[in-house]
Amino acid sequence: MTKLLIPIVLGLAVLALAAPITVVFPYNAQVEYTAYKTVTLTVSLGPGASYVVSPPAVTPGAGFTYAGMAIEFDGVYPSIQVAANGQYSKSFNAEGFLQAVYVGPDASKVMLINTAATAVQVTFEVTYQFVEDQYVPLNGNMTVINVQLPNAQLPQGFTETATVRLDPTAPYVVASVEMADGSPASAYRVEPKVVELTQPGSYKVVIAPGQPLPAALLVKSLSQQNAIVQPNGELTVTGAQVGVPQGWQLLGFIVFAYSGNVNLVGQPASGGITIGGGLVDIVTNNTLSFVIRSLSYLIPPIWQAQLYYKIAIVYGTSFTVSSTLSSPVNVIYIPIVYKAANAVWLPDRVLVNVTQADVADGVWTAIVLELPPLAKIISIKTPSGAVIANATDVQLVWGGGVRMASISPDGHEAYIVAAEGNTAETGVYTFMVDWQPLVITVANKFGGPVSDLSANADQYQVVVSTGQVAVDVYQPGPVSVEISYKGVPAADVTVYSLDNSPHVVQLGIYNVKVVVVGALGQPIPNAQVSIAGFPASGATDNTGSVLFAGVLEGQYQLNVNVGGRVHVSENLTVAGPNQQIVAVVKTPILAIIDGVPITVTDAAAAAGGVSAAGLALALRRLRQGAEEVAEVEQI
Repeated sequence: MTKLLIPIVLGLAVLALAAPITVVFPYNAQVEYTAYKTVTLTVSLGPGASYVVSPPAVTPGAGFTYAGMAIEFDGVYPSIQVAANGQYSKSFNAEGFLQAVYVGPDASKVMLINTAATAVQVTFEVTYQFVEDQYVPLNGNMTVINVQLPNAQLPQGFTETATVRLDPTAPYVVASVEMADGSPASAYRVEPKVVELTQPGSYKVVIAPGQPLPAALLVKSLSQQNAIVQPNGELTVTGAQVGVPQGWQLLGFIVFAYSGNVNLVGQPASGGITIGGGLVDIVTNNTLSFVIRSLSYLIPPIWQAQLYYKIAIVYGTSFTVSSTLSSPVNVIYIPIVYKAANAVWLPDRVLVNVTQADVADGVWTAIVLELPPLAKIISIKTPSGAVIANATDVQLVWGGGVRMASISPDGHEAYIVAAEGNTAETGVYTFMVDWQPLVITVANKFGGPVSDLSANADQYQVVVSTGQVAVDVYQPGPVSVEISYKGVPAADVTVYSLDNSPHVVQLGIYNVKVVVVGALGQPIPNAQVSIAGFPASGATDNTGSVLFAGVLEGQYQLNVNVGGRVHVSENLTVAGPNQQIVAVVKTPILAIIDGVPITVTDAAAAAGGVSAAGLALALRRLRQGAEEVAEVEQI
């Protein structure tokens, strides 16, 4: 009785492919420290002459980078024009004259040019700005950010401020701003997504989960309303009382509270006004006191008048005015509402369509853009074709009043009024935006950049180079990126904040040395070795070894094929503290004669044992028959 001698198959493992790692970069709170120095200059410019302002040679210290300069004119100079070799914006006063110039860090010089036929003496202040950015990840719970001003030893003449900024679309808001002891702090600017601190001290900025805001939104002012707080009384106004239009949400209130009384000189009234409720940004808080007198001696100046007034912007759904004064407090409040704008995001612009329904039922309606740090707004084009570029705090004659528009000096924020009173302009507004790519660094766990990368990021174009994936984003919001290494999925990456914080993905890239040996431990040359699920294959050398450089971390199946008839499969784990991994694969091969592997089974079947005669007999029988498959008697 005979049977065919089939190929030897040993240790067949279940195929296990490497799974991509998951990397999540959460929303960040950006803490930006700004060190600045202001100098006053007076220059005389002849007809057609110019003066160049350049960045300073002295910096505030390590960690700070140059962020641009602000030039503010001390007076009105109609003949002075400004030019720069980089990004800049201009601000004008109420009469339309140039008031200030804000220059970005990419401009190496700013020129002041006298266009008059006579000489002009110009006095102006130059504020040089340097920034140091820190990023605090937000983990879904309440986060306390400690801010110290100043946070560094600055050279003489430098002053420091700090800004805490959240991504507009992040589901987080500024809950409160406190001093280190927990008492309320006075901030230069406080909004749900931004806090600016200017005074020296130790602060705590509390970030809590909250409502995300659209990056492009319509903001509307409703009609002002009036109320009175009785002496030593309190007033609370909620959103339910103001009648928010359908489809809009309450952003907050502008609150103006004031009171006055008359007392004898030397006996001023005590008490004050407090505005609270949500997140409160105090615009002004003043008490004026003056003696009532004239030139006449008929009525002596015995009476003293006191006027109390406070203006605040309260973000939230309610506000409270409390008074400890003995006189009534008059309150004027204006509800402010918002909704997401009808925006279309394109690679270099945002198209915002404003309809007649959007501008109805309000005192004014504005388009507001709040973009992440990777975006800079360049210009605004109205439906009628008017273009606003390189301009901050612009007032344009419009209907019976003025039209307000502004692009912030850093280009991250902008607004333009679309309706005011009986004047409105509906249609499509175009905001030109320059986006920086979102850069993801891909590094080996053992150091050095990773090559052979490819990536996909949904609708965005991706540019890949050694150790870097650059995503051409053009819309606020989270970005998902699939990164592959040598065609194998390596990492699923999600980036929530589009900022310049480090986005580093570490891949385990190893060198795998496979050593194939026989039953007696001898090296097996010319064995075909491959890693299932990864593009790595090759033949062993005379030492029985083959080296695969750059294998992605993971679980694989290692396949060995010797002479087409001995197949061995083993599980391969590519991981560990050492960059080189050695895998030894043992086969049942006793010898290879004339390229034919002879196994223990072959020798035992042919001669009843492992001997020279058995090996020779096994070889002869293997060579018999078609395709070198021998028939062996069943013993």
